[in-house]
Amino acid sequence: MAKSSEVLRFSQLQSVVDVTFLAELSELKLNVWKLSENPVEIAGYFSPNRYDSVPARLQLDVSSLRPSATSRLDCHAAPGRLLLFNTMEGFRGCDKQKVLREAAEAIWSDISSGAAEAEPWRLCRFLLLVHGDLKHYKFHYWFAFPVLKPPAPFALDTPPTILSAAFPASAVELISSACAAWRHPAAVRAADTYADASSPPLDTYTNPASSVAEVLARTPTPFWLLSSSDDDFSDDVAAHPLSVWAELLQQRDSTAAPSRGIPLDSSGGSGETGRGEGPSCGDGGRTARRHVLLVFSDASNQVLHPGWQLRNMLLMAAARWRLRHLKVLCLRESSRGGGRLDPQRSMMLSVTLPDIDPDSWPPLSTPASATATAAATQSTAVLRCPDAVGWEANSQGKLLPRVLDLGPHLRPEAQAEQAVDLNLRLMRWRAVPELEVGALAATRCLLLGAGTLGCAVARTLQGWGVRHITLVDSGRVAFSNPVRQSLYTFDDCLGGGRPKAEAAAEALRRIFPSAVTRGIQLSIPMPGHPPAGPADEETLAQATQQLDSLVSEHDAVFLLTDTRESRWLPALLAAARDRIAITAAVGFDSFLVMRHGAPPNASNEPPPAAVTSASTTGGATAASTTATHSAISRRRLGCYFCNDVFAPTNSTTDRSLDQQCTVARPGLAPLAGALAVELLAAMVQYGTREVALCAPPPSLAALQSGDHRPLGPAPHMVRGQLSSFSQVLMEGWAFAQCTACSAAVVEAYRARGWNLVREALQSPAALETLTGLSELHASTAAMMEDDEFEEGEDAAEREVESGGVARKDKASGAGGLGLSGEAGAQVEAGEGDNEWTAL
Repeated sequence: MAKSSEVLRFSQLQSVVDVTFLAELSELKLNVWKLSENPVEIAGYFSPNRYDSVPARLQLDVSSLRPSATSRLDCHAAPGRLLLFNTMEGFRGCDKQKVLREAAEAIWSDISSGAAEAEPWRLCRFLLLVHGDLKHYKFHYWFAFPVLKPPAPFALDTPPTILSAAFPASAVELISSACAAWRHPAAVRAADTYADASSPPLDTYTNPASSVAEVLARTPTPFWLLSSSDDDFSDDVAAHPLSVWAELLQQRDSTAAPSRGIPLDSSGGSGETGRGEGPSCGDGGRTARRHVLLVFSDASNQVLHPGWQLRNMLLMAAARWRLRHLKVLCLRESSRGGGRLDPQRSMMLSVTLPDIDPDSWPPLSTPASATATAAATQSTAVLRCPDAVGWEANSQGKLLPRVLDLGPHLRPEAQAEQAVDLNLRLMRWRAVPELEVGALAATRCLLLGAGTLGCAVARTLQGWGVRHITLVDSGRVAFSNPVRQSLYTFDDCLGGGRPKAEAAAEALRRIFPSAVTRGIQLSIPMPGHPPAGPADEETLAQATQQLDSLVSEHDAVFLLTDTRESRWLPALLAAARDRIAITAAVGFDSFLVMRHGAPPNASNEPPPAAVTSASTTGGATAASTTATHSAISRRRLGCYFCNDVFAPTNSTTDRSLDQQCTVARPGLAPLAGALAVELLAAMVQYGTREVALCAPPPSLAALQSGDHRPLGPAPHMVRGQLSSFSQVLMEGWAFAQCTACSAAVVEAYRARGWNLVREALQSPAALETLTGLSELHASTAAMMEDDEFEEGEDAAEREVESGGVARKDKASGAGGLGLSGEAGAQVEAGEGDNEWTAL
C-alpha cells in the first residue's frame, strides 16, 4: 500500500482503434473529405474498469465518426480532434508540440472560464494524428491525451482504501445506488413514474445521437459530486454536477432541505475549502458544510494508480476551487455486468493538492500560434497556460506512432473489391469531383457477342467497377481466338472449344471475384434466316422470348455481333423495352461506336425553352442557332438501322474465307470496345435510364444552359479511321420508316411478339411493307422512270437538232435509283431527317 504523502501516479490511457472506425474513416476520406486536411471533431469512449486484467482504454469505433450508428450511452464520451494527412511526409512533419500546446490551451481556458465545470468532458480531450495508405490498408496513427502539469505533484494523504472498508455497508449501498443512477439515467427515468416535468424526456437517452456535440451532451459525464448530510454518508446521499460544488459546500445541515437529485460523496477531510475559513451565515452564526466527495469513472485496473483523466480534474479543483485537500471515489464496476459498482475494487483516495497562487501561476508563455520573430513577440498577447504532456507510447514503449496493417487480415477478394472501388473514387478527388462512381458500377450490362469486341467491352466494364455482366454467344472458342480475344486461353480451345459465353463469364470471375457474371449460349434469330423446320422454329421462338427477358432484366445492351442482321432483333427489343443500346462494329481499319436514340415515344431534342438565348458575345450566330432549333419539331436520334432504306437480309451466303473471318487490324476492337463503354459511362451520368436515353447530342447540349456533365455530353456516333489515325463525331436523326426502331415496328412487336419476328425471318420484305419502305421504293422508282423518260425526250430532241441518234445509259439509271432512293428517304421520313451530320 502507499505511504503517507506519497506522490500520486496515474495509469495512462491506451488507445483501442476498432476496424469499424478505420472503415468509416476510409469511406469519409474517399467520398467526403478527399484532399481536405481540416481538423475533424470525433468522439472517443471509455467506461469504468470491470476487469483486473484490462488496462485503462479509450476506444474509437464507427460511432466516433458517425454517432447515429449507436447511442453508446453505457460509456462516457471524450471529445477528440482528428488530423488526417494526405501524405506520410505531412504526418511525420506535423508540429506535434504545437498541436499539443493548442489542446492544452483549450483545456486551461475551459478550466479558467468555468466551462469545464458545466461540461466536465472538456477535461478529457484527446488528439489523433493519422495517415492512411488506403491502397494497402496500412494506417499510421498517434494519440495524445493532454494533461496539464501542476506546479507540484499531487500527493496522497493516506494510503488508498477500498470503498467497502472506507464506509459502512449501509453507506456503500446508498453510494452505489446514487452512482448507478448517475451512470445510467435512462434506466432511472424509465422506472421513475414520479419524475417531474423538468426532467429530460426518456427519448433524450434512448434515441441515437446525430452529432459528436449531441453525444457529449447526452452521455453522463465522467466526473460528478456526491453529497451527504452525514460524514459517513449513511443518510441523504445525492448526486450533483460539478457546477454546484460551491453551493454544496455552503449548505447548512440544520436548514437545508433534502437534495433532490441522483445519489453520490465529497469532503475536504477537515472541511477546508482553501486557506480561508468557511462562509458565515447572515445571522453571524457559522454555516455547517454539507459533506462532499468527488466521483470519477475510473478506467484504470491498477490498485494504486487512478486513470489518466483525473489529473486535469484535480488541477481544476486546485486552481479554480482553491482546494488543498479532496476526497475522491475512483468508481470501478463489477465484472458481472449490469452497471453495478464494485465496492471491493472501487478506491477511496485522500489527495493533497498543490497550493496555487493565480497571480504567479501558470507562468507567462507565448501562444502556440505566434511567430518566432521579435516583432511578433512584442505585438502578440501572451497566454498563461501550464505545460502539457500526453503523447501515447507505442507497443515497444517508445514515443513513436503506432502502425496498423490490415492487409494480411483481409480476404484477398475483399482487397480486390476495395481496390477497384478505390481507383474509381480517387477520380473524384481532383479530376471530376461530381462524378457518380457508383452509378456505372451498379448498371446491369448485357453483352450480345463474346468475340473480340465482347472481350474488350467486358474488360473495360470491369475497369469501371461494373459487377453485373451477362454474355450471350452461340459460338465456341477456336484456336484463332485467344490471341485476339483477351478472355480466352489455349486450354479453352481444346476438345472442340468451350462455349464462348460460359468461358468468358468464368474468366471475368477469375479476374474479379466479386463479379456477378453469366454466360448464355444462344443463337439470335435474324431476318432472312428462316427456321429449317418446326423444331427449329420452336427453338427460335424460345430464343426470342429468352432474349426479350434478358434485355428487360438489364439496364444497357451492347450489340457486338459480327453480322448486320444479328443486330436487328436486339435493336428492336431495346427500343420496345426502353433500354440503353450501344452498337460497336469494326471493319479492316475503321470502326463505328454509337448509342441508339430515345424510344419512339420520347425525344433527344430539348424543348425550345431549354435552349439558351444569344449571349452578348457572338450574339448573332447564337441567336440564329437558337431560332433554328426552336423551329424544328422535337426529334430523336437514330438507331443502327436508321440510315437504311432496305430491311436487313442474310449476309452470310456466298462469302469467301476472308469474308467469313473477322479481318481487322488487331488494335481496332480494343479501341472500339473502350469507346463503347466510355459512351455508356457518359450516359449514366445523366441520372436515370429514362433521362440517359433522351440525352441530347453534343450540338444541342452545348446550347443548353447549365447542362454540364462530369464526363461530357454523350455523342451519338464515333467513327474512326485507323489508316489516318482519326475519328469524327456524327449525329443522325431517327428515320420514320426504320425497320428496327420506328413506331410501327415497335408497336407491332409489342402487340404480336414472336409472330412479327417469324415473318421477318421468313421474308425481310415484310418489314419494308410494315414500315412503308415498299411504298417509298415504288414511288422512288416511278420518279426515276419519269426522270429517265424526260431525259430521253430531251436527248432525242438534241440529237434531231444535231443530226445524231438518241441512246439510253442503263448504268446511269441504276445509279440514279440508288441516289434518289436515299434522297427520297430523307424527304419522306417525316419524323426526322436521316442525314448523318459530321460535327
